[in-house]
Amino acid sequence: MIRPPVRVPRSRPPRYEVEVLGDVRIPSSERGLTLGADLYRPRTASPVPALVTLHTGRKDGLGGIAASRYLRYFAERGYAVLYVDCFGIGTSEGTPRPLLSPGEVADGVSVVQWAAAQPWCTGRVGMWGLSHGGMTTLAVAAQRPPALKAIFPVMGWTDVERDLVHPAGQRGGIGMFGHLSLYNIFCALLPPLRTDDRENYESLWKERLEEFEPWFADAWEHPPGHPVWACRRIDPGRITVPSLCVAGWRDLFCDAMIAAYRRIRAPKQLIAGPWLHTFPDVAPVGPFPSAVLACAWWDRWLHGRAPQAGARERTATFFVQGTGSRWVRAEQWPPAKKADHVFVASRSGHLYRSAPGGRPSAAATVTGRGDPTVGALSGLTKHPTDRFGYPLDQHDDDARTLAFTSAPLPEPLLVAGQPSVRLLLGPGTTATRCVLKVTDVDEQDRSLLVASGTVDLTRRDDVVQVQLDPTCYRFAAGHRVRLVVAEADLPRLWPVAEPGLLGVRVIRGPGDYVGLAAEEYAGHQATTLSLPAADPDALTDVVVPLPERRAAPAAGGDRWEIARDHLRPAVRVTVEKRDRIRDFLAMTTQVGLSVPEHDPASARMTASGEKTAHTPGGEEIVVRAGIELGAADAAVTAEVLVNGTQFFTREWKWT
Repeated sequence: MIRPPVRVPRSRPPRYEVEVLGDVRIPSSERGLTLGADLYRPRTASPVPALVTLHTGRKDGLGGIAASRYLRYFAERGYAVLYVDCFGIGTSEGTPRPLLSPGEVADGVSVVQWAAAQPWCTGRVGMWGLSHGGMTTLAVAAQRPPALKAIFPVMGWTDVERDLVHPAGQRGGIGMFGHLSLYNIFCALLPPLRTDDRENYESLWKERLEEFEPWFADAWEHPPGHPVWACRRIDPGRITVPSLCVAGWRDLFCDAMIAAYRRIRAPKQLIAGPWLHTFPDVAPVGPFPSAVLACAWWDRWLHGRAPQAGARERTATFFVQGTGSRWVRAEQWPPAKKADHVFVASRSGHLYRSAPGGRPSAAATVTGRGDPTVGALSGLTKHPTDRFGYPLDQHDDDARTLAFTSAPLPEPLLVAGQPSVRLLLGPGTTATRCVLKVTDVDEQDRSLLVASGTVDLTRRDDVVQVQLDPTCYRFAAGHRVRLVVAEADLPRLWPVAEPGLLGVRVIRGPGDYVGLAAEEYAGHQATTLSLPAADPDALTDVVVPLPERRAAPAAGGDRWEIARDHLRPAVRVTVEKRDRIRDFLAMTTQVGLSVPEHDPASARMTASGEKTAHTPGGEEIVVRAGIELGAADAAVTAEVLVNGTQFFTREWKWT
């Protein structure tokens, strides 16, 4: 049955002029201390619903300035919108807290309650935000403050250990310990930049300089499995307010965001696109008008307006990657399955397709030693990058792993859901972890990442069921499916000091297990890959309006480099990023990780950067930071310069 396409609605026109109030003071969860906020309010005598975002990307910095277009957009359409600096950031009092600490969540609850009680508010509050703002949105919603009536979390997370600091319970690489640690130092140590704020909060800033502890310290001092992480987990099953959730297939929080969506017990919708870590409306690939849908969401649940004809309480709108990419919609995520396509790994390196009617026979084991330099060609997916870092051809990485490749597919295969691997480990396996990837291999033998997953092997059985990240991807007819089994995922994970052996149980040849149906593999000793194939009848095409024309952002010196030294076998990944807002604010960061192939214990990460601000009063403020990190030692330095003179400097060291 051919269904007519669904059209994403265009933005409704603005209705109100907007007034912006700076330095709004809101009580924090700590007695006597307040948070600083900007309030974008429609000019009307009638109360309106409030929208709250609580963010570590300070309101007078890159985060707040980038968000201002959405703050104004919602205010023009009848909402009072608060952008609130987190505790210890910008003009908020106190010193910065660790990520997702209980006080941070309590602050969010306090802001919601305060906003609901204001005379300009109807008493109904929504919460939203990207990244850290998405995380605080989910965390506050799980606390169920009565005034909170709907949420719009964008690429947030629920488990700060497994989703960010130590991915999948493994020690993290350059994401948290490099990029985000630099960003935290810049946001915390930069003084208030607006003239009035600088005059009012100069002493607050000076006190903060002496008491500041970076996120890096919290991440370093609490290794994988430390009890502190359990205290900071969010239970999305406690969320009972209508939720419009946004995930990116190439974002580091894709699995966390979609898992949260599935567990929320309320009317909900999902938008999942081909994005890195960026707001969908301005994504360089597949932009999507999420603010338009969010406004319709607020209209329905905060203003109580009737939904559009045909609107459903639970839908999923998502982008099909791969060949024939397009937007589609289903009544749920994952959409209804047509079948599970099951493949079995063989000793020859082939990946054979299962079909009913076969019989099992003896299995074998293939073994490989982990290469600590593998992973960089999968791109900067699962990293906090927004403009660049999409997967590259990872053929050269695949050649350094155990890889199993299917025959050319006789027809297209649309995968929608979570691929899974039933990994059977052979005798002699000493590796402490396993990274599994599914790739799309085209006619030129180029290998493109589809989905990946990581499993800890230190506490395991010989049979491990691994769920890979959710995805929606269409393999073209004639392309091949590849299963990659490795121990490393550089630079997302820190390399293990001593690479181990990975033994994988496989079939001896194509006549052994190939005839078995999916459900028959449970008792047989071979590694299998299962791909959930979507039912095309469950999908409806979606027409997305063209984005409004905007000037393309200047490259600005961004750099992503992967260099392999063949004389002294090693690989180095370097990521340099530059952001600028006119001549007012500029930030540059550079993070590099070097891993020797034969001595991964000596791997080193170096990170450095600076953020420069020119205040309305004519001052130049520069915050500089540097990080040195090894397997067992770390050092962080920070300094603040005012008009070229060093005003503050500090160093943290761990050995």
